[in-house]
Amino acid sequence: MKVLLLNTYDSDGGAAIATARLAEALSGSGIDVKLGVKRKNTTKNIVFQVPHKKANLFFQYTRLIQKIILKINQKILHVSLFKTTNPIYHSQNKGSFIDVQFINSSDFDLVHLHWINDDMISIEDIAKITKPILWTMHDSWVFCGAEHHPNIWENDSRYKDGYTKITRPMTTKGPDICRYTWERKKKYLKNKQITFISPSTFEKELMKESALFSGSSCIVIPNITPSVIFHPQNKKSIRELLNLPADKKIIGFGAAYEISNIKSNKGGHFLIEALNKINHPEDYLLLIFGPANNEFLREIKIPVFFAGFIENQNILATLYNACDVFVCPSVIENLPLTCLESLFCGIPTAAFNTGGIPDVVEHKETGYLAPLFDTEELYKGILYCLDNQEYLSKQSIIKAKNEFNELEICKKHIELYRSVFNNS
Repeated sequence: MKVLLLNTYDSDGGAAIATARLAEALSGSGIDVKLGVKRKNTTKNIVFQVPHKKANLFFQYTRLIQKIILKINQKILHVSLFKTTNPIYHSQNKGSFIDVQFINSSDFDLVHLHWINDDMISIEDIAKITKPILWTMHDSWVFCGAEHHPNIWENDSRYKDGYTKITRPMTTKGPDICRYTWERKKKYLKNKQITFISPSTFEKELMKESALFSGSSCIVIPNITPSVIFHPQNKKSIRELLNLPADKKIIGFGAAYEISNIKSNKGGHFLIEALNKINHPEDYLLLIFGPANNEFLREIKIPVFFAGFIENQNILATLYNACDVFVCPSVIENLPLTCLESLFCGIPTAAFNTGGIPDVVEHKETGYLAPLFDTEELYKGILYCLDNQEYLSKQSIIKAKNEFNELEICKKHIELYRSVFNNS
């Protein structure tokens, strides 16, 4: 059995990291697997750049003109015909980088789709795949319109009610690209035989409510976290190595940007509100890995250690272990890798009770769950994790081993592959 995983990238982003980890685990279990990407950024032998579609001359010129217009608009005009209060990423997938004929004529037995946006493959070309298809939902784009998560700011239910003129939010202006994208999915994919995988119970429940795929097969299989990398380490030694203060309470956080946008998915604005409630900020240190802008750093009252973007996972695991608590203020997530990685390192997490986060963070067992948008409770959660660190750390390690064991997760994928292959 030969399996083709497809993801737009092999690094840069949670879905890319999760897919690459799965490919490596499958290969290590004896599965003949390859990860096809739009552009290869790593040196992994298991990854390859898929053959691209040979566009005709008219299509090439059209795409070039579109890019020029988009660039002019971004740099000079700043005009957007489509306006929405949903700040989440939107994808229409009108074009295809990949040549679908390559897939159909290949010797792969199964095609396992992951995050295939940014014109990796169009909705229409997904329908043309003749191989058995599995699809891991790294967000809600599969069953939504163009948006990658429903608009939680307006209690959006279009994904389950259908995308019509009546269900369109009053705040959405211009062309309804969400409706147009959803209608294309309905036309080409609704009756397509696809086996869905959800990393979290949250995403599965949403899909089962959806107007597109409510009757489709869906199984929950979490993303893989390699325990050989992410595991508890000696905190004192790590702080000495990194020249971090031994006497401060260190709070970990990633993605410190877009704080001026209170509707940002990553919730940096809410983290600032929570952290600025801390008394005696001089006793704390905020350790940031991932992007951070100057505005964020100016707003924070407690001292900051900015590690920058960390590509090396061993270094990342070391940074987790330097922390006493990790904070995830995201307003909607599927199954965030940061929460999983901190769990494996035995670092309790304070987070909002939203999306798939409760699959990882058990309230007062492996961390603290605050009501969504409640920064006072998030602040209390940070203090709770610090005050009960020993117990929460122990429970985190147990949960990681029992519920997110990478060998068991890999085994579940293999069993599902065999089932789909035998029934195809």
